[in-house]
Amino acid sequence: MLANAEKKYKEFTDTVSVPSGEHPMAGIRIPVIKEFAKDVCKGDWNAYLNEIGDEYSEDLMARGFIIAYADTNMKERLDMITGFVPLIDNWAICDSFSSALKINKKNADIFWTSIIPFIGTDKEFQIRFAIASMRFHFMDAAHIDEILRYMDIVKNDAYYVRMGIAWCVSECFIKFPERTMEYLKNNTLDKFTFNKTLSKITDSSRVSDEMKNEIRGMRK
Repeated sequence: MLANAEKKYKEFTDTVSVPSGEHPMAGIRIPVIKEFAKDVCKGDWNAYLNEIGDEYSEDLMARGFIIAYADTNMKERLDMITGFVPLIDNWAICDSFSSALKINKKNADIFWTSIIPFIGTDKEFQIRFAIASMRFHFMDAAHIDEILRYMDIVKNDAYYVRMGIAWCVSECFIKFPERTMEYLKNNTLDKFTFNKTLSKITDSSRVSDEMKNEIRGMRK
């Protein structure tokens, strides 16, 4: 996989996805890592996961995609997810991994239950993983109230937690504007997160100009 590393892409990723741990960027594009992971999953992926090193950030990302793509049951996948999430050290791995997971009606409840404990940690990317998973997989009428409740529960100053909340609440507004507007008028978000949320709402092409003007007037 390292043969696909690109110097210029590494320089770019170093500026936007700086790892907070010990894994430097090699400079491999995400589509390449995904294809690599899919190829691994055609063979003995379990053995590969046991043997793979995590020298580079892309190694971690590949591990995440293999966990997401592997042909296995939900219990085993959840065990792997639980072991993997604490290794995540940047937002790109966090969000790419969460979005790659295949969640359907059959396993949604157990997955929801499995991500909630991460909300209660003090670890930046564990919390971000739970938030991203809610945004990617549970943005529906059955979960909107719980999602907004959890966004208000999280009290963490880490940048990628607060940005994750802003993304999530802005998506809530786009999907459920009336319910989310109620929340925006009565919440305990810090000033930075609240204003970032409003900015992301106004950046969306799915929000009317009239509504954008109202949202801008709510800035703290």
